Amino acid sequence: MSVHAHSEPQKSGAYVLELAVEAPLELTFGRFQGGRVFRLAPGRVYYVGSALAGRLPGRLLRHATRVGGPPHRMRGELLAYFRNLGWGVRPPARKTLHWHADYLMESPAELAAVYLFYGDTPREAFLEDALRALGAEPLAPGLGAGDRPGGSHVLWTPAPIPLRSGL
Repeated sequence: MSVHAHSEPQKSGAYVLELAVEAPLELTFGRFQGGRVFRLAPGRVYYVGSALAGRLPGRLLRHATRVGGPPHRMRGELLAYFRNLGWGVRPPARKTLHWHADYLMESPAELAAVYLFYGDTPREAFLEDALRALGAEPLAPGLGAGDRPGGSHVLWTPAPIPLRSGL
């Protein structure tokens, strides 16, 4: 299973998306830094986010949906996970690019794992700091982290970080 929960399930919380970059990748994040092209070597990209007020299942299913082409393979696993909790959820019928994460999720990188940290407390800064302490490098200050000046909610590492034991 590639969905890892770190507390009692509820529909609000923070999350870390782990994407596998299998081949060199070039991508932009909309208008971020004037449409700068980021070049990533094979490895892992981690995106830190949150969805409060009961929006977590919908947000994650949205992330796992692509605008063009098939959804991430893990979307079915996420859907089954939430339905096993008794939550009546379904993937979005369509999606537009809005957040920095949307541009990342449209790339060929495949969603490999989702780490859930349930609760109503914002935890993105803590999770970003924990990923940095484990060796992940931020792609750029401010990327995906409008709530934290100088922070970055998109990080890269050459190999997977062992997050299964929790942060």
